[in-house]
Amino acid sequence: MAVEIPSLGRPFSLGMLYDCRDDTLIPGVTLWNRDALRTNVESKSQENTSFELLASDTISDKASALNISASLKASFLSGLVQVGGSATYLNDTKSSSRQARVTLKYSRTTRFDQLTMNHLGIHNMTYPEVFDKGTATHVVTGILYGAQTFFIFDREVSTSENTQDIQGNLHVMIKKIPQISIEGKGDLTLSDKEKESVDRFNCKFHGDFALDRNPVNYEDAINIYTSLPKLLGDNGEKAIPMKVWLYPLSELDNRAAKLVREISENLVFKSESIIQQMAEVNMQCNDLMKHRAAEIFPEIKRKISQFRENCEQFTLVLQKQLSQTLPSIRGGGIEEGALVDILTAKQQSPFGKFHIEEFLSRKKQEMDIVRSYLDILKPIKVLPSESELNQVITDPRIDFIVCYNFTSLNEEESYLFDMTNWLQTKKIADGNIYQPDKVIPWFKNRDIIKEARIYVRAFKEFTQTNDAREDTQFIISCTKDPHNPGVSIYLYDSGELVSNRFLPPAKPAPPSIIHTTHNGAKLTLKPSDFGKKFIVGYKIEYKISVEESWEIYTTENNNQEVNISGLQPNKTYQFRYSVMCKVGLSAVSDFTEGKTLPTSPPGAIQCTAESTSLHLCWKEPIVIGEGVTITEYKVQYKHQLQHDNTWLEKNTWRKREQWVIPGLNPKTSYKIRVLAICGDHGVSDSSDEILTSTAEKESSDIKNRLLKNSSYLTGKNPSIHQLKTDLSDAVYRKYGLGKNSPIKGNKVILLVGATGTGKTTLINGMANYILGVDWKDDFRFKLVHEITNKSEAHSQTSLVTAYKINCESVYEIPYSLTLIDTPGFGDTRGIAQDKKITEAINIFFSSDNGIDQIDAVCFVVQASLARLTYTQKYIFNSVFSIFGKDIKDNILILINFSDGERPPVLEAIKTAEIPCSLDSNGDPVHFKFNNSALFANNQSSNLSFNEMFWRMGADSMKTFFTSLNMIETKSLKLTKEVLKERKQLEITLQALQPKIKDGLIKLDEIRKTEASLKQNRALMEANKDFEFEVIVTVPVQEMIPHGQFITNCQQCFFTCHDNCAYADDKDKIHCSAMTNGYCTICPKKCAWNVHFNQKYKFKYENRKEKRTYDDIKTNYEQAFGEVMTVERMFEELHNEYKIVTEVVLELIDKSSRSLKRLREIALIPNPLSTTEYIDLIIQSEEQEAKPGFKERIQSLREVRDIAEIIEKIEKDEALLPVQEECPAANPKTIGKVLKSAVKDAVKDAKNIIKDAKNAVSSILKLNKPQ
Repeated sequence: MAVEIPSLGRPFSLGMLYDCRDDTLIPGVTLWNRDALRTNVESKSQENTSFELLASDTISDKASALNISASLKASFLSGLVQVGGSATYLNDTKSSSRQARVTLKYSRTTRFDQLTMNHLGIHNMTYPEVFDKGTATHVVTGILYGAQTFFIFDREVSTSENTQDIQGNLHVMIKKIPQISIEGKGDLTLSDKEKESVDRFNCKFHGDFALDRNPVNYEDAINIYTSLPKLLGDNGEKAIPMKVWLYPLSELDNRAAKLVREISENLVFKSESIIQQMAEVNMQCNDLMKHRAAEIFPEIKRKISQFRENCEQFTLVLQKQLSQTLPSIRGGGIEEGALVDILTAKQQSPFGKFHIEEFLSRKKQEMDIVRSYLDILKPIKVLPSESELNQVITDPRIDFIVCYNFTSLNEEESYLFDMTNWLQTKKIADGNIYQPDKVIPWFKNRDIIKEARIYVRAFKEFTQTNDAREDTQFIISCTKDPHNPGVSIYLYDSGELVSNRFLPPAKPAPPSIIHTTHNGAKLTLKPSDFGKKFIVGYKIEYKISVEESWEIYTTENNNQEVNISGLQPNKTYQFRYSVMCKVGLSAVSDFTEGKTLPTSPPGAIQCTAESTSLHLCWKEPIVIGEGVTITEYKVQYKHQLQHDNTWLEKNTWRKREQWVIPGLNPKTSYKIRVLAICGDHGVSDSSDEILTSTAEKESSDIKNRLLKNSSYLTGKNPSIHQLKTDLSDAVYRKYGLGKNSPIKGNKVILLVGATGTGKTTLINGMANYILGVDWKDDFRFKLVHEITNKSEAHSQTSLVTAYKINCESVYEIPYSLTLIDTPGFGDTRGIAQDKKITEAINIFFSSDNGIDQIDAVCFVVQASLARLTYTQKYIFNSVFSIFGKDIKDNILILINFSDGERPPVLEAIKTAEIPCSLDSNGDPVHFKFNNSALFANNQSSNLSFNEMFWRMGADSMKTFFTSLNMIETKSLKLTKEVLKERKQLEITLQALQPKIKDGLIKLDEIRKTEASLKQNRALMEANKDFEFEVIVTVPVQEMIPHGQFITNCQQCFFTCHDNCAYADDKDKIHCSAMTNGYCTICPKKCAWNVHFNQKYKFKYENRKEKRTYDDIKTNYEQAFGEVMTVERMFEELHNEYKIVTEVVLELIDKSSRSLKRLREIALIPNPLSTTEYIDLIIQSEEQEAKPGFKERIQSLREVRDIAEIIEKIEKDEALLPVQEECPAANPKTIGKVLKSAVKDAVKDAKNIIKDAKNAVSSILKLNKPQ
């Protein structure tokens, strides 16, 4: 019967007519007059207050909150009902899905008014003609008064927050409002966390109360909420209709219009769903419009805006259709099928739920993809419009532009066109269900998306690598390009588009190391396929792994095999590279690590072929890495016809640059190569391969062939023949026997010894043994070229001579042998001759054609030498003083004239403490020889005795040469330094002697001049002349022997080097006295080219010279241009003495440094170290009185002077007398100058002198009569 509906803010009053067909009020027309309506109205109080929290924002829940029926809701949805007051809450929807919303509903009722039967009686109506008009279906018979309000609280939810969590928190805080207490004026009892939370709430108000201002936040809402009861007035007089009751007019009169049928709730629900969906579409569009992709690219926003406008227009069209249809259905004019048709047509249109949701989903997906790419490409500049893009393209300051282009964002979408078309025609073109074009959007295309992902990574990588390039700019744009859907990279060059599908080279794979050498590596580069066709070259970087900085090597082609050179051996390197294109570089690859080989390949192989063996030799690798030691070599060989990569291998087992490959076939070709093995450091690259062949089978009768080519000397049974050798005469003589065979290895031995020890015979014996001469042979060979007609007291060897016996396979030793024969020490020519020998050895070692390594230093002695005389010990020391300390283990004692017993000379050597290696018995390492049978008659009566000595000699030779092959070869580097340092010391001491004498004479001149001037002071004061005598030093020329060379300075008139090795003046720059082109000895340190080789040397003699006072005065005044005084004259004399002293001090310093260095490196620092020892040698010479002893004694006395100077230097004693008036000669001054130079030398010198004294004492005991 009666219908109850909410007023929804509409102005209802009792007796008002209402049409339920379109839910409209009919004002001004009533059944009763005003007075009748005022009387007989029943009114009663109905006070009630309630509050409710609403979490949902749908139309259905809002209608439920307002108690709206389905029929009234349909009218509201179609726009038939316009709401007001608190009912405007129905129109307040969320604008974003990222919005949490909770609504607080407050409701209060005050009274209920209703009409009585006095009004409703059929005869009580004032205007019954109203029934005939048919404008109304119901009359208002009851009204419930009161008021209600809705507080809508919203909070934006960030992407990092959960909407449901925020909604829950919001619900908790809103629920507190009805119970919250207010302390003072608006101070809430909230915790800090709660206050922080509510500060982010927004509040909107929809109510039936008149407010001074609407609330905007949580606190405002609380204040208004507490004041709501008062806003209706003390008696509720400000209350408004909240609910009305409608009575059907047809119940009062049959003539009245009536509601034929209500709309089915099912159809109302469908209509509501459509309107609700459109509301949600608007909300989703708002969210999409705030999307970063839409904010950056206007085209995306335009499409979303167009879609939203189409949906809004569709909603209006639908509401208009509903507003026209619903009243007709309710009035019975049409059937509900009309509404069904409207709703069905909508679902079959482009605005169907499926199509709407699909569009929004796709658009969201597209925008998310675009945003993800933009996030990846931050902070690259985006130019969304064509005009902005053109400004950059035409900028003349930019050469290249690389543009990441979204090519499909500007394409028109057929779906939007279909929506617009439907709105215009209200139907689908062919009348069927709407079917959108089956187009796969670019972001749904797997191939395009896969390509786009590769593009974005490559572009990002490329921009990061080349960001610093000033001529290139990187941008993002959206230019339509249907040929490259989705994305593409554009390349602009000087304002022109040169590629719309540019592929910047991507990060390449790490390089592969194909092969390494000691100084290089061959790499294979592996660029990515992406961007491969744009490659113009490569930038390769490499460094030692422990270092920081990278070296760079670039190529200008796309060849993927690259050779890197200039590396260090035995180093671990890291290699990486970037790909080059015309606009920049790719990202650098990860590095690959590899180690260079420890050494360069061994040097070129030289080969001497024999019938069944190949004798190889090669040079040590030129380049050897830091910390690398070659431990051995690997020799690889194979038959020439063998084509696989299998090699036969032999290791040398130690470092030796020679090897013999035995057991080969005659006349067969072999390939050979050598590798250096370096222990844990690895193996070198192989040497260059050689192809060589073995020889035909050899003849073993080589000694007879040599005999045919030799020269007969003398004798018969056996006859003696001089071997034919090749002479190469340079600064020394060198004889070669046979063809040079460097690959078979070469042993070098130096033979030294005193005159008469049998060195020459020993060398000849070695030659006969090596050549295989047998006792029964009727010939013997001589290798040594002897100088005849010389006394036995003189050495038969006048120069250092080298004899090289080149190896042959039939020889008794498996290597070549170089014998260096030296003149005998200690012959009748004395120490001067020994110095010449030392100088000759020095020249031999220093020459370009000399040797730089040695296997043995063989000291030849006589077996019968029971003790060493002073002279003999001097000979030993002189020989060993030539060598460095590292030669000690290579010193061998060769004992001649041995009879098989223990030679007495061994004890003499041990007693004299001669430096050499010792055997297991504590004896010097020695080999015994007896060559007495070498040239003996092999047809004589004592045949067996001589044959026995021959065989003993052969056994001795075999033992010696076998041991020699096991001795480690030593470099002569340190020995050469000893010789150089000793020569420098000798030259310095030679210069020091005359300078000391010069100083002494200058000092005497000062004293005599001073005494003379004092005696003649009266004459000086009277300006009268007088005469006095002084001693002065003057240079004189002393002729030198023929064949001796010298270095004289023609500016200082000074002999800088006695016994110089260089005769040609053009070679004086190499003289030992020269350093860096200047002389270190002469007083003025003159240039080398004012020094000459002459037939005399400068000696300094003392001569008496008479001087007059007038001469001194005149010379002084001419020299200084001032009047001479006695004080100035003495000052000049002292200055001259000071100059001499400074020169002496400089020479002392040089001598001290040389002595110190010799103590560090020389086997024997000084063979004549003490004056006492030299005195003993002089005494021995005087007692023996052998021919030439006077000359030898004179030489020894000169040596003693030098030794005396050395002793004073080492003891820090003054070499010149000191005058107090001459500060330059003061002992303190000299001491300071010498202190730093000889500090370390003094301690060592004392030990040397002590050792020398002990040695002399031992020798004296040996010489003591028994």
